[in-house]
Amino acid sequence: MRRIMLPLLSFLGLALAQGTTCSVSYTPPNYPELPVGRPQVYLTVSPTALASPGSFTVRAWTSSPSTTAWVRIRWTRSELALGNVEPWNPIYTLLSPNPVQGCPEVQVSTRSLSFRDNGFHHFTAEAFVYWKEWREDWSCKYRDFQGEEQTTTVTTSGGAPGSPYYACTLLRGYWVPLSGTISTSGRGAAYLTWERELSYDQVLQEFAHRLVEDHKQAGASMLAYAYAKEVPEPVRSALAKVAQGYFYDCNRLGICKRADPAGEIKVLTDVPSILYGLLYTGRLCGGFITFCFGQQNARGADIGPKVEIKTFLMVKGFRHDYLLMDRVIPRKYYDPSDPEYGAVPEDERNQVLQGCQTYKDTPEGRRCLALAETPTGLVPTLKTLLMIDPMFQRGRQYP
Repeated sequence: MRRIMLPLLSFLGLALAQGTTCSVSYTPPNYPELPVGRPQVYLTVSPTALASPGSFTVRAWTSSPSTTAWVRIRWTRSELALGNVEPWNPIYTLLSPNPVQGCPEVQVSTRSLSFRDNGFHHFTAEAFVYWKEWREDWSCKYRDFQGEEQTTTVTTSGGAPGSPYYACTLLRGYWVPLSGTISTSGRGAAYLTWERELSYDQVLQEFAHRLVEDHKQAGASMLAYAYAKEVPEPVRSALAKVAQGYFYDCNRLGICKRADPAGEIKVLTDVPSILYGLLYTGRLCGGFITFCFGQQNARGADIGPKVEIKTFLMVKGFRHDYLLMDRVIPRKYYDPSDPEYGAVPEDERNQVLQGCQTYKDTPEGRRCLALAETPTGLVPTLKTLLMIDPMFQRGRQYP
């Protein structure tokens, strides 16, 4: 009996150039080494959700390791806040080299991810495998277009052929070796909080920039709601720009791209003076011959002394939602020179300070900042849970 490896040779050059390859052999006529039916390839991405700086570990393998020539993992795309990034993007690389090949399985880790990688990351596993399938040759009769009876040989995967064949006689049954590429896909989600990697001021700068860039994609579908005693700069200026809408990337002919005003902005406060410069209810107008677009819908309400936080701003963006929280910790929790410092229980002090990883000390206390990014869809739910509309209706409305 002889063992056959020839079907692998046509793929050997390519495979060797890209990674480890296994030789697969099988023995005719029954090919006992080969599984019956096409094997499967599996892919896991771990963790499925990445919440702190780290990397994804991707593993791929098949249901028939002994008849697998190679397994390959390929990063196919990343769905980020502002759009998709594909592997041919020269700036953004998640997996290098891409693809990664091994045999009979392969495992690889991506580079370390940061908040700038928030979104869904897609991977594909491919494998070149061998298997066998049963065939039967039958001698059958049928009638041609002229109604004349003819005899032919029909091959099936088991069982006699059906219409239009009849009077079939089994000639032989045999195994056929087959090979081919199989694939499957998977993804991992990364949603890291921004303040783990940035300082207090850097978070605000980055978020202000992201807010405007996201608005260019989202346009009127962007929504923003806030409970706030203040909206810190430069986020305040970015929010005002989103509320007005704007033209950008104008060419020499004066033809510009347009970002329509956000669909709805509501700011609830007990310090009405912060609303100045944030509220717009007109339209976005411009051009040599003036045209107006969109509808500005940025409003505020004084809800009295009910706001117990400096800023809680939630924004529904193009693909992602953003939750910004800025609060103040009194000096008695962290400043030994404060008269009340000694009266604070140590366990209470630790609990309060552990929740404040990114901060800036100011005369009024320690400003603690947190910024979370999530898949879009959370903000409308929070709007209902936090009673934005009922509180807005009860307050003194502006304008």
